[in-house]
Amino acid sequence: MGVPLKILLVEDSEDDALLLLRQLRRGGYDPVWERVDTAEAMEAALEEREWELVVSDHSMPTFSSVAALDLLRRKGFVDLPFIIVSGQIGEDAAVAAMKSGAHDYLMKDNLARLNTAIERELKDAEVRRERRRAEEKYRSIFENAVEGIFQTTVEGRFLTANPALARMFGYESPEELLEAVSSIGDELYVEPERRTELYRHAGQNGFVSGFEVQMYRKDGSSMWASMSARAVYGAAGEILGYEGTIEDITARKRAEEALREIREAERRRIARELHDVVLQDLTYALQSMQVVKAIPEGVDREEEAARQTEALKRAVGGLRDAIYDLRTESVREQSLVRSLESIVELNRRMGGGRAVDLVVKEDFPEDLSAAAGIEVVRVVQEALANVRRHSGAQRATVTLGLEDGEVRVEIEDDGRGFGPETSPGIGLTGMRERVLGLGGELAVESEEGVGTWVRLRVALSSLVAGDTEEFSNV
Repeated sequence: MGVPLKILLVEDSEDDALLLLRQLRRGGYDPVWERVDTAEAMEAALEEREWELVVSDHSMPTFSSVAALDLLRRKGFVDLPFIIVSGQIGEDAAVAAMKSGAHDYLMKDNLARLNTAIERELKDAEVRRERRRAEEKYRSIFENAVEGIFQTTVEGRFLTANPALARMFGYESPEELLEAVSSIGDELYVEPERRTELYRHAGQNGFVSGFEVQMYRKDGSSMWASMSARAVYGAAGEILGYEGTIEDITARKRAEEALREIREAERRRIARELHDVVLQDLTYALQSMQVVKAIPEGVDREEEAARQTEALKRAVGGLRDAIYDLRTESVREQSLVRSLESIVELNRRMGGGRAVDLVVKEDFPEDLSAAAGIEVVRVVQEALANVRRHSGAQRATVTLGLEDGEVRVEIEDDGRGFGPETSPGIGLTGMRERVLGLGGELAVESEEGVGTWVRLRVALSSLVAGDTEEFSNV
């Protein structure tokens, strides 16, 4: 049994077709074939069956190899091998046919290299199909990518841009972007010198990643972009241009700014509480002690001593709260689980008999660092502070787990709860901003007289990326 070969013969002579098939069988092929000699018959054959090879006579009474090749290409069979086998074809005609897309030509009176030519063309056709599939795959990625993809000249003109890049800058299509922007540095960069800096790094190192820059949109508004780019070199080692990707990180930068504002507000609150409560109580206690020393012997000092004691208790409580709020910074070197254990234990000690528990599900990665999940730690810290200060709860539980690639944390208590009319305070707003900054979700549910539930979901990949970012900035 020979190698199966589906071959379409464009030939008006049945005898010549049989001679050609005999040659194929001698070469080890087992042809499945059909013979046609008109455009209509060839078109019908192409529609009815898939072919691996077309072999065509050059000149026929009502058809020709040129017409057959043209029909083949019009039908979209750009990779199908096409070989001319003719009794008479001039050299000029053969060259013209090859330029039009024929892959080889042979004379009918010399078929010795027919099988060799077929084997070669079948392999070349597979290479062409693989290349075309790769190009189509790249085109699909290019057209459908979420990130902007570009190629530019050294001088600063776009050579290519994908739809995502055009949308990012506010243009209807890549064509509109390429036509509208003639100088990328001057027209798109808020600080044009940043483009020079970007490509200086790309030229020196070959590649630059995560380069953050502000850029203009079509409507004049600005956005934050994270760029990755590499230099494209010519044969002599000269830089021909640059190519890379752009990601719109405006939302992330806004979230980071919101977090910075929240942290600053927290620092101001702690400083205000230390000054307005702790310092005043300590000052009062100190001054009172100095006054008591001057009170004559025999005068009742117990009432004043009681006030001193209360002032000192308030000062100690205020200091304890401030230390609690500041303590998060000390957990970066621990694992996330260990950090939450510390936060829970601290709340247990400060809880005045309130039960505070941490439940870690079996599937949670114990080696995830607190540096990666520092914002998660802060959310739990804030939630437990609210439980301690406002809920009147007897029990609070923190549950930490992993589900569908997401870190899930729930803080629940059995306190007094609150109704839907209650507006969120700065604590809850800060918690939401922290979670949004990680690309996660925060949900708060509460029922008066029953308790409150705080649930957050954050992709594990975001925390791992955060861990890498922390490390790279050290």
